[in-house]
Amino acid sequence: MDILKSKKFIAAIIASLGTFFGLMNGLTVEEIAVAISPILSYILAQGVADAGKERAKIEKGNNQ
Repeated sequence: MDILKSKKFIAAIIASLGTFFGLMNGLTVEEIAVAISPILSYILAQGVADAGKERAKIEKGNNQ
């Protein structure tokens, strides 16, 4: 259950809850998008960074 400890998973849960509570409190979709866009950007950037780490591990293993 490593996914529960993942920073990206926690950020996704926070974004989902923010969206849910925003909609329940009458915020517009545009207002919610502005509020959660930094979280979504973080998830995307972290995914790219993680992919780079895995690629570096693979390339390091091939060079040995």
